[in-house]
Amino acid sequence: MHLFPPHLYATCVLAVAALPGTLYAQTPALAGQWQFQTATGTTTTNGVEADLIDTGILDITEEQDGLRATIAWLDERGQLTPPRTVHGTAGPAGTAGTIFRHSGKRVSTGRNGKEVSTDVTIRWTLHAKGDVLSGERLVETDENEPKPVSGRRLQQRYVPPVLPPAAAPSGAAARGPSTPAERARVVQMATEAQRNPLAVQQRDGAWLTEWIEAIPDFTLPASALESWLSIASQATIREAMVFQYLASVMTFQIEHPEQAGQQSASDLAGMQGVLRAYETLLRQDKLHRSAKLDAAQAARQHDRLPAFLATLSGRNAVTQPASSPSGDATARRIVALGTSEPRAMDWLDILSNRFGGRMAGSDAYTHAAQWTRGQLQQWGVHAVLEEAGRMPVGFNRGPGSGKMLAPQEQPLRLATPAYSAGTRGVQQGLAIVGPATVEEAQQRAAQFKGKWVLIGGENGGGGRDGSAIHQPRAITRVLMAAGALGTLQSGEEPLYAASAAPATWATLPTLPDIKLAAPQYTDMRQRLARGEAVTLEFDIRNWFYPGPVTYHNVVARIPGTDKPEEIVLIGAHLDSYDGGTGAADNGGGVSTMLEAMRLLALSEAKPRRTIMFVAFGAEEIGRKGSFAFAERHAGELKNIVMMLNRDGRPGAIDGIAIPTAWQPVFGRVERALQDVHPVFGFAASINDVPRDASKAMHARAGSDDAVFSLHGVPTPKFTVLGEFDYARVHHTLLDTYDNVLPFSAAQQYSAIAIALSAYEVANAPEAISRKGYYRAAKAAQ
Repeated sequence: MHLFPPHLYATCVLAVAALPGTLYAQTPALAGQWQFQTATGTTTTNGVEADLIDTGILDITEEQDGLRATIAWLDERGQLTPPRTVHGTAGPAGTAGTIFRHSGKRVSTGRNGKEVSTDVTIRWTLHAKGDVLSGERLVETDENEPKPVSGRRLQQRYVPPVLPPAAAPSGAAARGPSTPAERARVVQMATEAQRNPLAVQQRDGAWLTEWIEAIPDFTLPASALESWLSIASQATIREAMVFQYLASVMTFQIEHPEQAGQQSASDLAGMQGVLRAYETLLRQDKLHRSAKLDAAQAARQHDRLPAFLATLSGRNAVTQPASSPSGDATARRIVALGTSEPRAMDWLDILSNRFGGRMAGSDAYTHAAQWTRGQLQQWGVHAVLEEAGRMPVGFNRGPGSGKMLAPQEQPLRLATPAYSAGTRGVQQGLAIVGPATVEEAQQRAAQFKGKWVLIGGENGGGGRDGSAIHQPRAITRVLMAAGALGTLQSGEEPLYAASAAPATWATLPTLPDIKLAAPQYTDMRQRLARGEAVTLEFDIRNWFYPGPVTYHNVVARIPGTDKPEEIVLIGAHLDSYDGGTGAADNGGGVSTMLEAMRLLALSEAKPRRTIMFVAFGAEEIGRKGSFAFAERHAGELKNIVMMLNRDGRPGAIDGIAIPTAWQPVFGRVERALQDVHPVFGFAASINDVPRDASKAMHARAGSDDAVFSLHGVPTPKFTVLGEFDYARVHHTLLDTYDNVLPFSAAQQYSAIAIALSAYEVANAPEAISRKGYYRAAKAAQ
């Protein structure tokens, strides 16, 4: 799975447009002070990209030659950022209105937490109708679509809330216990916030946070719930929910001091307040809907909220044999089998611990694909291997190790990309700082023979030399000709280990490409700068074999009875990078899909539509397996009513975002899962906004489902409950079975949810329409 969509943090750039001839009619309508909100960036959760919504204050005044706009953003305390003032000029002939522009910044955040800033230009187009502001915001220097802007006119000028006095300096006397007036204020704000969450948070949020930190007589217990509430994509909603939680917990402690130390009781009081505030937000605007809070609501409705809160991650919750209230006998069998004979983690064990990392073109991938086909056939499912592509050479990873021998012995923490060279057995040599330019490399060539060369740059997971097919860069060619032993490059931990460019048999890489833990790399550089002799030893077993090596998709079908030509496709990519064992990305996804197929097959499901399962190859190197499938099955794409993909962090599937028209279908899934687990629930959230079918292919978080989006196939996204730290293990040496094991119950529940979703869609008496799912679907409706 690909990660890290850029976050866009714009300072402020404004364009106010009016139709030619109506500028001065529009100006009075726009003049005034407005509170607005718009998307300023993106975030990715469970592989789903969502907008980050921020709020600001906009002042527009009329000038003799047009408009003047002043804009400032609101921070989490309701304070204004330093304002920017922009003067407008008339747009070019034939264009609408008056244009305001100035520069902004895009900040891209990588996996190592470092930020890269890029200058951008942003234009805002605003319109006013009465006290309602609408319009759009466009990053002109990108090819992105404009983001909507909405707002309301302020009848009184915005005044930031008064912040509490700054904390006393070190050595000053600490404040005393909370006062009766302060406690009464907290209780009142908790109640008021349930009726008006956004306004009360904006008014009192900063005061409450600093009060909690300052008072000595009450302590906020540490809770995973607070961070769980901090995942909403809209900043204003996120802040309001966390504020409501804090206010409700502190109110509980004030009113029930004898239970102040009970974590479960505090969390329950906090969530009860949050859900009341959430109900208020939904009455105000359905776009505030959150699948995760919907799941908490469902748990409360079924008297499961304490259990839901106790094991949000599912770490200690066990899937017990359960029955389903579904009126469909097959759905009941799926639930009974999935809870009495859970096997999802067995499949993950085999994939990650017997085969290991499954790089396309490796023996591990070939064997994993054959095994997957065999398992499906063993359950009576028709399954085949379909060629998805060829690698020019084969690659197998063996063990790799390294250590510093002098001036002191210590083991080294390292990684190498797939398709990069190994050492020639155990090789020892001195370390040396590498050249910065080709000219320097040529001048110092004689120094590199038999040396380990510390090169610049930072590990991004891929190969040192880049390119689609291995082609050493000029400096690398000098080092190779000089007889260097290999290169060392600094990398943040956990070390990212993806893939270098595949080679041909005639041009195999020969210079090892070692990524070294940043602290050890820095230590070596410092030792060398002091004139110390640093001796290193490496033994890297990376093996190649002649190609071409064919890799396959695994394709299986459970044929439909009434409408076999209509297809419900479920899938996940089977390949993985091989620095770890591909347990989270994407063993956790494909193992739950495989378990879902077992449940369907052994429950003797006979749905009206065909259910097709695909384990895709080569997703990690460009979604090649899904592209190959789309080409081979081009005639069937128009008949795929839905594609359900699993690629992302392990955990319990707790919902799905769907159009209103599909609610009856997924309502049956909700009912079938109603009593399956004491903690996990399932709630469909409604999203009737047409999607952009092409956006997924440009998103760094895209997976195989993006290819189907391009062909107009609906690809609704599952949401996942849990606290699995996906960014920490994704494509790193930590992507191993032991990190997924604590989520065993959640993974099994997900397999049951996938099986029921596929079955209910395939068996639905209703027509499953694509209409309105995409703005411009490329396939026939």
